[in-house]
Amino acid sequence: MKEHMDKAERLQQVFRNVFQKDDLLITPATSAKDIRMWDSLTHLELIAAVEEEFRIKFSFNEVMQFNTVGDMIVAIGKK
Repeated sequence: MKEHMDKAERLQQVFRNVFQKDDLLITPATSAKDIRMWDSLTHLELIAAVEEEFRIKFSFNEVMQFNTVGDMIVAIGKK
């Protein structure tokens, strides 16, 4: 559970940095429709920032299956 929280907290900070919003709160259910500035370009920036933060690389297929923050957390956990 602590490992999951660490990932979630780190992911929270990545989202805040990418969207330049210090008070942004994400949950596993958060999706692009919940964040006004989350468009296709920002999505690419977000993926790159997550890969850099966690020192991982997502496949194209993995990225295409991200519908929520929870999907991203699961994928990070598998790396």
